[in-house]
Amino acid sequence: MKKWIKVSMVFLGGLIAGGVLTFIILGQISYLQYRDYVMMAAREQVFIASELRAHRELELQNRAEANLPQIVLTIHNDKKLQKATQAPLVMRSIRDFYELNGVPVPKEIAGIISALPPRVQ
Repeated sequence: MKKWIKVSMVFLGGLIAGGVLTFIILGQISYLQYRDYVMMAAREQVFIASELRAHRELELQNRAEANLPQIVLTIHNDKKLQKATQAPLVMRSIRDFYELNGVPVPKEIAGIISALPPRVQ
């Protein structure tokens, strides 16, 4: 009986230690992803500021517009990105960009853009 209690206590101790370590590790992974996102956003802002300071607005605009179809295709083809809370907002923003600026929607994303639900007012 004493041996059974001792084995049970060791098992429960290991279970608790494993749970605590898993919680710490998963929390650190989330923090690292956030840290990487912040650094990427900061680099992007520095790049934009540099381009604008060098009076290369048109080149910056052309590169940004050229990236829009790839962004749509990436979100559309990746299940994890589709589940992101901001995914519908990004897709609608891209659709609105094409509509508001009178830019023709590229053929490769026209079906995806047209299938988006209409704007709720």
